[in-house]
Amino acid sequence: MSRFEWVTLALQVFTLGFASYFAFIQNTVNERLARLEDYVSITAVPDGAGVKFINTGGSNVYIHEIDVDGANTSYEKPRQIAAKAGDASSYFLPITLETANKESFSIRLKLTDEFGERWVSEHGGGAVDQNPSEGAFTVWTYKTFKP
Repeated sequence: MSRFEWVTLALQVFTLGFASYFAFIQNTVNERLARLEDYVSITAVPDGAGVKFINTGGSNVYIHEIDVDGANTSYEKPRQIAAKAGDASSYFLPITLETANKESFSIRLKLTDEFGERWVSEHGGGAVDQNPSEGAFTVWTYKTFKP
């Protein structure tokens, strides 16, 4: 083999190695972007005599079950909260006066996303004043995770 053929072969091997490295890095970037685009996040906001759950994530979610301090509600047909719709798409859950007056209570949502992946969203709440007839409370979000 001539010197030209050796140089050509070396350049081809270098190009193959660089292209493989670039493809690996691009695949990693694409996976990260997909996770960012399809993440699931639910925020709880007090709304009068209940809690409004807002989808702040990038994927439609479906509520299958809600547990408020042990009181479980399951849905035969899940309730959808659309993605990227802000306050326009939310789910309202009434909170009883008894629950609202507790020092603390927990809310747990069992969800699926639009790809069929299961998720759990945990929230908490508690009374904000000493007047039980008003039933004023606050809520907060702990986390949303895959079980």
